[in-house]
Formats: sequence, structure tokens, C-alpha cells
Amino acid sequence: MMLRMGLRSGWRMASTGTQSLKSDDLIKNLFLKKIKEYESKMAGKGDGLIDATPETHRLLEDQLHRLASKYHLESKEVVDELPVKQLETPSVESAVAVLFEGKTVNDCNKELEKEIQQYTEMRRKKQAVEEEAQKHLQSIKQQQSASENPKK
Repeated sequence: MMLRMGLRSGWRMASTGTQSLKSDDLIKNLFLKKIKEYESKMAGKGDGLIDATPETHRLLEDQLHRLASKYHLESKEVVDELPVKQLETPSVESAVAVLFEGKTVNDCNKELEKEIQQYTEMRRKKQAVEEEAQKHLQSIKQQQSASENPKK
């Protein structure tokens, strides 16, 4: 029973997967077709608006007249000739690049290995000192117990 259910659900997943691939291809093809249509319209139109209705042209004319009157310009044609300020492209630095300071991952791995070696060496020395201290304490205890035993 479980095997049948597993096969059925697996078949459904496989069939929906192929359907989604087909729909993705259809969407992609439709999108590319629309881009090609738009490109051909742009080539034929020149500087004009593409798919512009008379209302769109009227709204554009109104906006140009408003700008001309707002900035005390002679006509709407002068608005088209206004200089356009070109903004500088900001330079963006990656936080990871700043963190690495120009180092590669291999350099960072080598530094990490060195730090690990230094830490393990320091830890070994510390353990050796602790063992030496333990031995010294044991010898002191033995001397104390030996000095107490003869008195008895």
C-alpha cells in the first residue's frame, strides 16, 4: 500500500515537474517574442514614443508646458534642450574584501594553521608546567607525610 502511494506521489511530482518546465519555456518564449517586437518598433519609430496613445502625447505636452512655465522658459522645446546632470557611479566595496584586506582564502587558511600551531604549542607548554607543578606538590606532600611518620 505504501509503495503504491509512494509511486503515485512520485509520478505526480515528475509530471508536475515537466509541466512547470513546459510553462517556463512558454513564458520565456513569449517574453523573448515581446522583446523582439519592442525592438522592431523602436527601430521604426526613431525618437518618438512607442505605443503612445493620443492621450499620452497630450499628457506629455502638458507636462512640458508646465515645466516651461515653472522655470520661466520660452517654450516646451527649450525643456528638451536642458542639460541633464550625469550622476557619478558610486564605488561599492565588498565587506568581505575589506575584511580580508586583499588576502586570498589560502593566505587566511595558512594564517589560521599558524595560529592553531601556536595555540597547541602554548597549550602543551602550559600542560607541561601544570604537570611539573603537580609533581612538585606531590613531592612536597610525600616529604610532609614522611616527616610526620618518623615522629610517630
